[in-house]
Amino acid sequence: MAGLAKAGPTGRPYQPPTDSNQRNKGADLPRWTTGVTLAGMKTPTRACLVLMAALAFVAARGAEIKAPPLATWTLKGPLPTTPQRLDETLPLSDQTNRSGWTRVEAFWDEFNGTALDNNKWARGLDWWTGRQPAWFNPSNVTVQGGELRLAMRRDTPPAGLVRQGYTNYSSAALHSVARAGYGYYEIRSQAMGSAGSSAFWFQVEETPGWLTEIDVFELCGRGAVQERVYNMNAHVFRAAGVEGHWDNHAEWAAPWRWADGWHVFGFEWGAEELRWYVDGVLLHTQANTHWHNPLFLIFDSETMPEWFGMPVDADLPSTFRIDYVRAWKKRGP
Repeated sequence: MAGLAKAGPTGRPYQPPTDSNQRNKGADLPRWTTGVTLAGMKTPTRACLVLMAALAFVAARGAEIKAPPLATWTLKGPLPTTPQRLDETLPLSDQTNRSGWTRVEAFWDEFNGTALDNNKWARGLDWWTGRQPAWFNPSNVTVQGGELRLAMRRDTPPAGLVRQGYTNYSSAALHSVARAGYGYYEIRSQAMGSAGSSAFWFQVEETPGWLTEIDVFELCGRGAVQERVYNMNAHVFRAAGVEGHWDNHAEWAAPWRWADGWHVFGFEWGAEELRWYVDGVLLHTQANTHWHNPLFLIFDSETMPEWFGMPVDADLPSTFRIDYVRAWKKRGP
């Protein structure tokens, strides 16, 4: 993986942060950047790089612009015959290892313990507090029963977050310690059974002047419209020669509700093409024009009032469950 490293949190084209809710996605700076200055530094520290990324996110809140023409393909209709799992050490979509995949330990976790592996994962997102009204509560991220669990619940935020506009709900987020890049990523998961989102995405590079995002999925477990839709996206918020934000949203209509069962989700990140898989079947492809910088691997749940609607209290607490995370890179020459 060349430098191990969200599409938009909305199913429509992602709207740049314009209100106090979304401004937090760029304005909440990491706790450990306090007192750090860039002046006179020949080699920025990691804290400074994250600070620059957060500032870049704020600066990237330009006008929406039209996406350039991209070569894309999306499956129409139900999945064809799904492959049988013969080897747990290989991607479900490539059980004979035609591509020469090798395991990447930095992102491989079966969650068989009783606590989160802090060498691989960090609770919360240093650069964002969550989509209002829900805030990311670190205690909503747990490992139990052989699963990673991200919960959404009725909850009272701290006074400081109340002043920012957060109210009666908390959700969850975590990201990888290492940044991910070219390779294959696979999880087995079940969406939460509420209108809270269940999402798997990548964001925040170290490269100054760049801010991109890849959404492997953003799923609604219960709702009038979205509970069977598989939402995928790739965003460019800021990049060399790009003035404004554009994205390339795609969706697939599943014959099932995402909260009703477990599925295997795969994402192949290549230098020339991005590929999305469900249950080992290729679902969507897109030319890779901008997504080359290493990004954090992220799981989260958010309230999305304008897209998924607000969760019904009777459905809470609800839980986004992840059985495993696995990652591979292609074998070198």
